[in-house]
Amino acid sequence: ERLRSISIVALDKTGTLTEGKPQVTDIVGVGRSQSKVLSLAAALETGSNHPLAIAILARAQADKTPIPPAASARAIAGKGVSGKVGGEDVFLASPAAAAERVMIEPELQAVIDGFNDAGKTVSVLVAGILAIRDEPRADAEAGLHALKAAGVGVVMLTGDNARTARAIGSRLGIEVRAGLLPEDKQRIVRELQSEGKVVAKVGDGINDAPALAAADIGIAMGGGTDVALETADAAVLHARVLDIAGMINLSKATMANIWQNIAVSLGLK
Repeated sequence: ERLRSISIVALDKTGTLTEGKPQVTDIVGVGRSQSKVLSLAAALETGSNHPLAIAILARAQADKTPIPPAASARAIAGKGVSGKVGGEDVFLASPAAAAERVMIEPELQAVIDGFNDAGKTVSVLVAGILAIRDEPRADAEAGLHALKAAGVGVVMLTGDNARTARAIGSRLGIEVRAGLLPEDKQRIVRELQSEGKVVAKVGDGINDAPALAAADIGIAMGGGTDVALETADAAVLHARVLDIAGMINLSKATMANIWQNIAVSLGLK
């Protein structure tokens, strides 16, 4: 009943507009071999089910890279993961979070910027960097076009960096708000509501849960985390972006049918 009045849809990027199956495309060693960089990163990510962690572990397995045990590994919300590998403190993080701890040389920053411009997410390790790209879903562009054709606005809310998000956003033709923490996504949803808009939030991860709860309609993308599915009001089970417009159209058709039935029944009475 509420879906038919949606005026804007805010979508997450990773796992929602994209396949959620990123792959490590590039590894750059800084004073260490590429194999060592991958080994340290995989050690920190062992046991994680985050899409980027899965990509790193899959690359390590494909390259037959040894993965040493990590001690005291812990996730740092919105920044990365840290721990000890072979007695050495290791921090795998976003470039911004890494820059808070170490100086990133201009030459290395230029490499990072190049990867971002190519739509790749960059994770920085003290010993090097990893570039990871997650391709848009096959129907993402068509799904967004269908929403726009129905008069519904669209915006991407992502924790990814601005360069990477813009590369995907320009390819799909969607407004981008990037570098967001979970509370930022929730705040933006509230701001859109304060402007008089009826907001649907689409996401698949733990980071989307606050915004899913705040939105007028929270929609979980199938295959996402249990937290997202439990928080949302509805779910797209086949993980198709086109189905979001389909849900709205179904709501409009159903409500039109209901009002038609009411009108006919009153007329007969």
